Amino acid sequence: MVQVNLKRKYENNSCTHGILTIPAYNFKCLTLELCDGDGKVYKQDCRISEGMYPLVQGYAQGWPMFPVLKKKPKGFAKKPGFNLSADCYMELPAGDIALGTEKLDNFSIRQSDELATAFKDIFQDVFFRKEIAVLCVYKSNNYVTEDVGFFQTLEKMYDFINDDDYDEDELEDDRLDG
Repeated sequence: MVQVNLKRKYENNSCTHGILTIPAYNFKCLTLELCDGDGKVYKQDCRISEGMYPLVQGYAQGWPMFPVLKKKPKGFAKKPGFNLSADCYMELPAGDIALGTEKLDNFSIRQSDELATAFKDIFQDVFFRKEIAVLCVYKSNNYVTEDVGFFQTLEKMYDFINDDDYDEDELEDDRLDG
C-alpha cells in the first residue's frame, strides 16, 4: 500500500497550507487548500475533511494515470482532486489540493513543472504496479489558525497606502535632512 500523507499546518479564514508526503517514494511538497468546511451541508469553497480517502487511477490534469478519489465526499458537487496548476486559493475548485514548492504568502504557493512531473511519474509507477493508494488527511500537532482573510488583508493594505495622516512638508524636510 502506498500512503499519501497530507499534514495541515496553517489555516486562515480563506485557505489552508500543509505538507504532502509520499514516504515510499521520498516525495515531499507544500499544499494549498480552501478553508475548513466542517459544519456546512454544501461544501462550496472549502476543503475535504480529515480522514482517509482511497485513490484510484483516473484521467485528470491532462494525464491518464492521475490519482483521483475513489468516491466523491458527501456535500461536494464533484470529486475533489490534486491540482498542479492553481497557485492562489481563489483558483482552487472546492476540495482540491494544490501542490507547490514554496509558500509565497498566506494565500498562495509556487507551482513547479518539475514537481508536477515527479508527482505524475510516482503515480504512473503506483498504478502500473497495481498498488493500493490511500490519502490520509490530518492536522499537525502544532496547527495554527489565524483569524484573517484575503479581503481583510487587501483592505489593510489599501488603508495603509491611502493613509493621509502624514504631513507632506514634514516628509520633504526628512528627505532634505537625510
